[in-house]
Amino acid sequence: MKSKAYWVKRAVEVETYLQSQADSVKDGVIKAYERAIKNVNNDIEKTFKAYISTDIPEKEARRLMSIADSDKQYEELLELYDETDDKTVKKEILNRINAQSYGARISRLEGLKRNVYIYFRHVANEAIKEQKKLYDSAVKTAYYTNIFDTAQGLNCGIDFSLVPQRAVNKVLSEPWHGHNYSERVWIHNDRFIQAVGQTIEDGIISGHSVSRMTDKLIDYVKDTAPGGIRTSAETLVRSETAHFMNQGQRMAYEEIGIKQYRFVAALSELTCDRCGSLDGSVFDTDKAVEGENFPPIHPRCRCVTIMADVNLTSRIARDPLTGENYKVDGSMTFDEWKNGLSDEQRNALKYVANSEKRGIIEMKRKKNDNKSETMPKKQLQKIIKRFKKLGGTIQMSEETDKYLDSKFAEAITYDAHTILLRQKPSRASVFEELIHSAQYGTGKNDGSYISRLKCEIEAQEKLLRYQKAYRLTKIEVEQTEKALNDYKNELKLYYKKGGV
Repeated sequence: MKSKAYWVKRAVEVETYLQSQADSVKDGVIKAYERAIKNVNNDIEKTFKAYISTDIPEKEARRLMSIADSDKQYEELLELYDETDDKTVKKEILNRINAQSYGARISRLEGLKRNVYIYFRHVANEAIKEQKKLYDSAVKTAYYTNIFDTAQGLNCGIDFSLVPQRAVNKVLSEPWHGHNYSERVWIHNDRFIQAVGQTIEDGIISGHSVSRMTDKLIDYVKDTAPGGIRTSAETLVRSETAHFMNQGQRMAYEEIGIKQYRFVAALSELTCDRCGSLDGSVFDTDKAVEGENFPPIHPRCRCVTIMADVNLTSRIARDPLTGENYKVDGSMTFDEWKNGLSDEQRNALKYVANSEKRGIIEMKRKKNDNKSETMPKKQLQKIIKRFKKLGGTIQMSEETDKYLDSKFAEAITYDAHTILLRQKPSRASVFEELIHSAQYGTGKNDGSYISRLKCEIEAQEKLLRYQKAYRLTKIEVEQTEKALNDYKNELKLYYKKGGV
């Protein structure tokens, strides 16, 4: 049987692979909302241009837009215009009619609000479609990958059933924390609609300029504060993906007879006390309770589970009469099992998270067992101090080492201002993460799979280009050359599979 590190590695790889898929969906949702806001802003500008084309002062136009009985006043102005012969008065009334016609057209701002509703409802519909595909894949990927990894890790045959689509649909439709995923999309969407509509109304009544109003709406999409579109979309998609991934894994445990699982926390300085206290604990599979002893424990939870220890001398099979799993002393190897799968089973294993898709999720220098020269303390302290002056944080501690072990990484860069290093980092790992930090800062790394892959290639090339200045050891240079070759091959594979 493989070591615990193997099982943790495989579980983390599946989680990071699926979260990378979630990032793509999340980015698509945010871009769709940005397009919706752009459409709303265009509508606002067109409406105000119509007012500006009249002789009505802007303040008066705003008042006409916001009055409650605009339709009635519009009709009264038309009657007054017909009854008046004085050209000067007619012109004034006509100006008011023009302004009021737009007031009537938007029906006390409701026209603009209605457009917001239409644009955003369209986004929500598309988001639900894309998220359903993601979550369907998350359940199946976790289910089949868990079975595949178990068979490979134990080097044994595992008889398993194909997961019925109706079972997946049931998981997708079941509420958790009060709502299912589609209901949560609508709840968030309605909140966005209300916030945008209120911004428009407040802007008109308060006399804000068009540019100020439209800028505020753009900021609402790009704002990373809690409750904004970007943060809400990311939290929603990431949390739902974690939920469905873990549900698929639990289905696999039940399918192949894993009676107990071990909780594995995503250890870092940001790990919450609840997840930290559960790390390493073993629970019965039939007593798993999401949010209590089974992940996700909270929104954005990155914790995973692995099966607890099993009998090394056994393999798992299924009784064809009872349908129950049982362990038998056998000699069927993993390769024999894999070659003996039915066409349906073989096809189902397309959901197994491929190794080439599991690699580059976070910007990290992969862990290597070869000896590398530790960066001198003085030099490291200068770098940390300089990075701190720029508003950044370099985290180094025993907990950081444990977290990096769980990620099989020497170091990780999360964004332009956050780097995780081991307590005794190599020169190559420090300089590589500084390069990654700069890539985030300049916008080269937008969080997508392809941008991260290209940034990894650029970082390795820079390390090799400035190896003398960085004083990299021969081993570090060799490691970097190998990493560069691996990343380039991965990029070729990405394009070969239709990536753009």
